Amino acid sequence: MTSETVAVVTTVLNEREGIRVLLDGFLAQTRKPEEIVVVDGGSTDGTIEVLRGYAERHPSIRVLVERGANIARGRNVGIRAASATIIAVTDGGCRPELDWLQELVRPLVDGAEYGAVTGARRIVASNRFEKYAGLLSTSTNASVEEDRVFHGRNSAFRKSLWQAVGGYPEWLYTAEDTLFAQRAKALGCRVALAESAVVSWRPRPTLRKLAKQYFLYGRGTGRIGMSQAAAVRYHLRNHLLWMMALLLSPLMPALLLVVGAVWAYLYLNMLRPAIAQAQQTVASPWTPVWVGLIVMVRSMANHVGQAYGMWEYSRQPIFSQSLQAYRSGQWRMD
Repeated sequence: MTSETVAVVTTVLNEREGIRVLLDGFLAQTRKPEEIVVVDGGSTDGTIEVLRGYAERHPSIRVLVERGANIARGRNVGIRAASATIIAVTDGGCRPELDWLQELVRPLVDGAEYGAVTGARRIVASNRFEKYAGLLSTSTNASVEEDRVFHGRNSAFRKSLWQAVGGYPEWLYTAEDTLFAQRAKALGCRVALAESAVVSWRPRPTLRKLAKQYFLYGRGTGRIGMSQAAAVRYHLRNHLLWMMALLLSPLMPALLLVVGAVWAYLYLNMLRPAIAQAQQTVASPWTPVWVGLIVMVRSMANHVGQAYGMWEYSRQPIFSQSLQAYRSGQWRMD
């Protein structure tokens, strides 16, 4: 009989509208967690009151308030407070399937071969924009174990692994889970794939929020030195070229030829593959329009974010120094 215990750790901020769905999902699991640790980053919309109400009725729920904490800090606080040997993590805004936890931790409970597990996600959309945004963001985990990583929206790992890594990198606002997984794999951690461990996830509901999300993703990538400067310059150059030509076209109509040429190039190399993929799922005359808009905005926002993150990495020593310390095992949580 296994001696492994499981804690679910999640971070939230101003999630009053969806926090009940998340907590009810945890409580309804076929494999009950011994602990549910929720770290609130300082909500002001009544989330904390809802959380404390649940904690009063359910002894397995523990609520911690860490005002101003980012996701990395919140996860570290929650994991440190948990006494379980296995940690399962997901985010506010997600909804776990009934057998999510049972399937997610199975590879860890069954033996010592794996140190972490990554699950799957299902997109839940409430409008056409979210449907296409979710379709274009759906990714599959690598079939080859050596290429597989695990991210914070749906993963589990041994608490001993978290301790060996040194926790999540708290100086990062995004890409913290990517760096955490990289460091774990550098220490020899093997990652299992649990395709039956599913959480439902709703994409950003507007173009502005989607652009902000991908800007922050790109910024995090730049901050941990994962951006390739040549590729970033290449993509930004293309976007700036057609935008500047379009702005100046009222003065020089011939510049519309430049706009058309760049758009044709982007369509052939970036948009057409995405449109073809989307049309396999959604056969609609609007598919090229929605896909083109989302892919273009997402690309621009992400590469601007990468450029900004690279600038921060090169100009602010905290990022390069913290990254070096983290990868060498010298960084530790407060």
